[in-house]
Amino acid sequence: MGYAAPEYVQTGRLTSKSDVWSYGVFLYELITGRRPIDRNRPKGEQKLLEWIRPYLSDGKKFQLILDPRLERRHILKSAQKLAIIANRCLVRNPKNRPKMSEVLEMVTRVVESSVSTNLQPPLKSVASAEASQAAEIKNKKVTKDQNPDCNWLRMWRPKLLRALDCCSFKV
Repeated sequence: MGYAAPEYVQTGRLTSKSDVWSYGVFLYELITGRRPIDRNRPKGEQKLLEWIRPYLSDGKKFQLILDPRLERRHILKSAQKLAIIANRCLVRNPKNRPKMSEVLEMVTRVVESSVSTNLQPPLKSVASAEASQAAEIKNKKVTKDQNPDCNWLRMWRPKLLRALDCCSFKV
């Protein structure tokens, strides 16, 4: 229900642009750490897309929607870039939404720009990402000079790309 594009709700027909809408919702899930619909939250916070709307116009307010489990000051710029992509996916008129291939390019640019600031190569698989993260924790080799923004994006990038590859989007 929380992923349904407005045109799908009206017509019952799914299109590739409906998938783009759903991906925009997914991006806000990553940013906020919340589900699209959560009946256990207060009335004004139950629907993710309605709850975030007032926070998007101001950078200081935007920080309030970030997943509290994330180091806010380090991921803010990347999260804002992802929110811009999500907003393009969540345009009401499906014809004005980007193709999924364009969304993939935009997300890849955000990931690569955060990786390039750290000068570490991106991880190649989910297994290597998890192994690397476990090794860092075990050896406590994370220094203050490293960019946590990069680590955060690299953690979900392989999963994101694998999810996109598994789906049969018309691009």
